[in-house]
Amino acid sequence: MKQPKVRSMVVAGAFYSEDPDILRRDIQKYLEAAQPPVSPAHPIGLISPHAGYQYSGGTAAYGYKLLIGKKYKRVIVFALSHRVFFPGASVFTGSGYETPFGIAPVDHELIAKLQASSPIFTFSPAAEKLEHSLEVQIPFLQMVLGDFFLIPILIRDQDLATCQMVADAIRKTLPAEDYNSTLVVGSTDLYHGSSYSECTSSDSTFAETLLKFDEREFERMIRRNEMMACGPASVMATMLLSRALGAKKIALLHQTNSADVVGYKSDYVVGYLSAVLY
Repeated sequence: MKQPKVRSMVVAGAFYSEDPDILRRDIQKYLEAAQPPVSPAHPIGLISPHAGYQYSGGTAAYGYKLLIGKKYKRVIVFALSHRVFFPGASVFTGSGYETPFGIAPVDHELIAKLQASSPIFTFSPAAEKLEHSLEVQIPFLQMVLGDFFLIPILIRDQDLATCQMVADAIRKTLPAEDYNSTLVVGSTDLYHGSSYSECTSSDSTFAETLLKFDEREFERMIRRNEMMACGPASVMATMLLSRALGAKKIALLHQTNSADVVGYKSDYVVGYLSAVLY
């Protein structure tokens, strides 16, 4: 499959509005409603959900609201490849990601250095083509940050070893003077299933485990099926890289699920969480 120069938006009109004016109003509404319980001077990483905005946009806004008024040179987004299997990490090497707000340009220079530094970085056009988990983060980032360079990374192998190799390669490649101007975003939803009670239990365990800031314990809990997330690698990679960039704490910002958002318990429930690493 030939690589496109621009990665076209594929879930606009479904996960969020394709009309830039409506999208801007929607995101502004979510940001105004969000009341984060902490406000770190310098957020280093975020954990953010990736469902349709009507379900998880309110939760995502808790993290993105902390970025208003701040400047970052680049944003590294770790996200899950839901449909396509590949080894290592897929990094888009085209010119940018399209959204209704315009093109978010990728950081060509750093991406080239990453690919030269480690075979862990490849590119899977098939994985990029239909994936929503990374795309849905970008309109929020454009809204609150304005200009930035994007490093979009999809990970399919949900194991700590892969995450460690990815984070180590980025840490070694990223100039030390750019640590303070780099933001990391880990994209994941939590429980997926048919039981509301299982959802609340699993998601509570997820939050408790996340706050320990211990990626080994996090992986153990996932492997034991004591909690659920569709993108645990996004979380572990964000933990590892954020720590390397100076993060020492994680704070929970907001937690909910699709049943609570829509106001009734249907036959399928998905959990959402927003957290900040600082």
